[in-house]
Amino acid sequence: MALPDRVVFDAEPLIAHADAEPGSEVVEEYLDAVAVEGAIGYASYVNLAEVRYTLARKYDRETVDEYLDWLVDLGIETVDVADAWLEASEYVLGYNPALGDSFALATAEHVEGTLLVGGDDDYDEISDVPIDRFRDGSA
Repeated sequence: MALPDRVVFDAEPLIAHADAEPGSEVVEEYLDAVAVEGAIGYASYVNLAEVRYTLARKYDRETVDEYLDWLVDLGIETVDVADAWLEASEYVLGYNPALGDSFALATAEHVEGTLLVGGDDDYDEISDVPIDRFRDGSA
């Protein structure tokens, strides 16, 4: 499978990777593409906030902050809310995803990248941006 040159990470794949959930090995391939193979990785600050509070509830803030720092050191570029808020609101109006999902979509649109998501049906109706799934079904 050829991985995209520009990949946007939704919160779910990063949480799955950090927590060694099913499909985390696929997420690892995308992260390796960013770290080693020259792909450009992105994540919205909104989605990184989701990663932080989800994992901090299970572990602790320091551990999660180290993971987030590692992602940035790896090469994940953060996308500011100001760059995606208008498009995010349009996704909510058009498709009614969760707010975090709408920011992931808007970020992918903004950077012209492929959005990496989980296997749930939140993105089934979306055709505005390319979407890759790292697993079938939710964890």
